[in-house]
Formats: sequence, C-alpha cells, structure tokens
Amino acid sequence: MAEDVMFGFGAMRLDLEDENDPSSVNFDDFAEMIDYYMDQGFDYFDTSYAYHNGSSEVGLREGLVKRYPRESFRIADKIPTWALTNEEDNQKFVDIMLERLGTDYFDVLLIHNINEAFLEIAKNCNSFDYIKKMKENGVAKKIGISYHDRADLLEEILEKYGDCIDVVQLQLNYLDWESKLTESRKNYEICEKYDKEVIVMEPI
Repeated sequence: MAEDVMFGFGAMRLDLEDENDPSSVNFDDFAEMIDYYMDQGFDYFDTSYAYHNGSSEVGLREGLVKRYPRESFRIADKIPTWALTNEEDNQKFVDIMLERLGTDYFDVLLIHNINEAFLEIAKNCNSFDYIKKMKENGVAKKIGISYHDRADLLEEILEKYGDCIDVVQLQLNYLDWESKLTESRKNYEICEKYDKEVIVMEPI
C-alpha cells in the first residue's frame, strides 16, 4: 500500500457566530485557519454535504477555492448516504456539493458513514457504481468510503466493490486501536490486505 503522509484539515466543528445555529460558521475565522494551515505546507481539506448544514463547503469556497489556485490544495467531500432515496439522488447531492465548493471536481469523493444499515442504502441507490462513473468522467480523482463498522463487513465490501474504492477513511487512534466497537486495527489490516489507501479520521 503506497504511503502518503499528510496532516488534513477537517472542516467540522468550526467556530460559529451563533452557538445554537450550526450553519452560522464564522467565515473570517475559518479563512484565517485556512491561511495558517496552508502556510505550514499542508493542502488536504475534508468536508461533507452534512457538515454545518452545508456551510462547511461554502466556507471552503470563500476561504480557499476563491483565494488559492485550485492545483494548490485537495478537497475530500462526502455524499450523505442516509439522505439517499433513489439512484438520481447521488447526482443531485454531488451537484449541490460542487456548487457550494465552487469547483468542478473533487480530489476525493466518498460515500459517507458506511455501516451495515447505510450500506444497504448505498447498494439500493447504486452509489458504488455512481462514484466509479464520477472518477471515469473526471469529476473525482479518487473515490471510496468513510467507514464505521466491523472488519468482516469491510472485507465483504472490498471483495464486492473493490474496483469502486481507492480509499477508505477510518477512525484510527491509539485509544481505539484494539476497540471491539470500532475494530480499528482489524479494519486497517483489511485495507492493507486489499491494498487500499487509508485516510485517518479522529486521530486524537
């Protein structure tokens, strides 16, 4: 498995103008954090359709996409699996995500929060085939899933949909490494077995 070490910027739990309104992201503070992060030589931003009810993506557009050359940074975004009701919804959400971000492609496009229940939604809505098509069409450079479940289920997914998955985003940290709840070590080893790139979330 190729190793690409990076320190990502998770665009979630951002400073708010109103603590009772998760969409009220303080864009000025967000832009300052983006500038500091970029100044340190990092370039990888992680967001989602769901983060801050869309204001995370909009904040990245205002603080990053409009202010830096597109080739100078990478953006990972995620399709809201739980909100899918049919196959067409994949495109509907991706169109919204691209518009919010103000870009015409993702560096990484993930199916969000795959677990046993949401896997069935992704299957029923043909989300795996959809993201593969997005990569073929140049809308995504890499594709995959963010994953929250058992290692044996992950192996089933990679066995069946491996050609639709370049990367797997996993919760990995010292505390959860041997956790029976997250099965972090086992999930990581499954990714190694299938030669899938791993993106770490919740490292601390």
